[in-house]
Amino acid sequence: MRKRPVRLLEGWPRIAFCTALALVLLVLAGPARGTDETANGERYLREEVRRGARKIPVLAHVEYQSALEASRAGDKERAEEHLRRALRFDPDYADAYFALARLGVSRLRPDAPVYLIQGVLSLGKTYNGQARLAVNAASTLSYVLLVLNLVACVAFSIKYLPYVAHKLGERMRKRFNAALPRVVSYLILLSPVLFFADTIIPLAYLTVLCWLSMYRREKILVVVLVTPFVVAGFFDVHVRLAAVISDPKSLTSLVDRANTSRADEHLVQAIDRAPAVGLEPEKNLTLGLLYLKDQRYYDASDRLLKALSLDPDRAMGYVNLGNVHFMQADYEKALQGYRKAESIDASDPVCQFNLAQAYIKTLLMKEASRSLQAAGTGIEREKSRYAEDAFEATTILPRLFSDKELWKLAVAEATTLDAERAAEGRVLFPWLPGRTGAVIVILTLLLAVALSRLINPEKLTFQCSNCGMLTCNGCCVEDRDMTLCRECAKTVESVTSEKVVEALLRQKRQATFLQRKKSAKLVSMAFPGVRDIYYGHVSRGVALAFLFSVSVVFLITGGSALRDPASAAAKGSLLRMIITAAGVAAAYALSAVSKPNFSFKSQRHRASSSRAVETAAETPKATRAA
Repeated sequence: MRKRPVRLLEGWPRIAFCTALALVLLVLAGPARGTDETANGERYLREEVRRGARKIPVLAHVEYQSALEASRAGDKERAEEHLRRALRFDPDYADAYFALARLGVSRLRPDAPVYLIQGVLSLGKTYNGQARLAVNAASTLSYVLLVLNLVACVAFSIKYLPYVAHKLGERMRKRFNAALPRVVSYLILLSPVLFFADTIIPLAYLTVLCWLSMYRREKILVVVLVTPFVVAGFFDVHVRLAAVISDPKSLTSLVDRANTSRADEHLVQAIDRAPAVGLEPEKNLTLGLLYLKDQRYYDASDRLLKALSLDPDRAMGYVNLGNVHFMQADYEKALQGYRKAESIDASDPVCQFNLAQAYIKTLLMKEASRSLQAAGTGIEREKSRYAEDAFEATTILPRLFSDKELWKLAVAEATTLDAERAAEGRVLFPWLPGRTGAVIVILTLLLAVALSRLINPEKLTFQCSNCGMLTCNGCCVEDRDMTLCRECAKTVESVTSEKVVEALLRQKRQATFLQRKKSAKLVSMAFPGVRDIYYGHVSRGVALAFLFSVSVVFLITGGSALRDPASAAAKGSLLRMIITAAGVAAAYALSAVSKPNFSFKSQRHRASSSRAVETAAETPKATRAA
């Protein structure tokens, strides 16, 4: 009989042993995997630097994500180390600066404000950041103006549309014996607003209706609010620039990519296909720069010479042409190119630095010292735009497009856009009117001013001298040197005693004030600022409306109509939502405590006007007593 073999591990001990062995093998394999990732990163870095990349944003983003993971794990030291490596690969990486500032605050370090300031400055340090900030600011401002105009329209419509509705209702009642004339008149007046709600027509229409009854300061407010729309309609440079900036296939966007990225055949083909009417020198300079990075010196020289034949005063072309000869060890020709560039722009630090390197190669040390001194602090600023590894691996610097030159290129390209491409920029400004809308607004203002000059004020709707309710020539009653509405006239009808008349009118006035206060409080709280404008506090109303507009726009859009997909700051944050929601709540709260002020605007007689002033003066006392 055979013996059963003895097994050292059976049952759960065997399972535990196998599990422990697997964990040990996993731990041992971990460093190898990390080593492989580090080696891959080093190889990628060397390849990017070899092919002329000024920054390595991919590695910077990887280090930033590693810093976030380390921070969530509680390892602040390792997180800070990853963030500093991210800035080593991309010195303009704003998210890394902001993360360092947050780490500094959590660890109570004094350098936290410094990192915060550097992060804010880095947002506008490059053309790409400046362009995004400009487009986002313009788009946000257009939305804020839209909300401001909406608040002003609602306020003036609540305040002055009843004037027109009253006059229209009285005419319909007399001529057609209409049932519910006031309701019918409101339906007639508001129907154009409902039918053309998505155009500039409601703004122009309501301006004409309310203009005749407005005070001067309110008219000034209307003109100030519509002026940006008129300017934007006639001058569409913001739309064209937005189309160029937001289009990744525009020549300016491609040139900006060529400034920082490595030599890439796909980028070369995209630039070659990009429309460039009148911008051939810039296109050839960019292609020459990319060929220079890729060490294709013959193609680079050909493109640079074509650019210089079209625009012989471009120092950039001569510097990079000198670089082509320098890399081929032809230092005499390199000196010729650098000297030609120096004669055009002697203050260019890249030209002076490369000229010094060529002098050193030809053993002209005195001239090299002079050129290095001329480069001065400018070369340090240029160095700060490079990743550390990229600058250390560079003997001479390529002459890149400056931010100023990129902006000039963007403006020049914007002027050459066709209608189809220019329309793409209007997506960022959907509510701004075109030239037709601007003409409509101007004609509306002219028509409103003309009507205010031609129409006799006594034919308009005015307010009762006693209670302030609306009345007109067709329904008012002249009694005791006062212009009274129908209700006030009925109250004192057939009363002969002056004291009794005064008491009855005061009682009617106080009851009307309370009624108007309740109704106005209900309808004027639709938006912050409406109530203040309704009561005549124009400055305070505009301030509250502005606070509300900014808070709502940032709550919905985050202030980023044009987002950077590589930036973590483009994502919505809880803190931003809390701050903007608090701004909306504060605007409503401040608007709710606005003090009522029922001022009268009688347009009939001087006696009625003086009575209105006297009545308005006693309004707060009467309201408090009631």
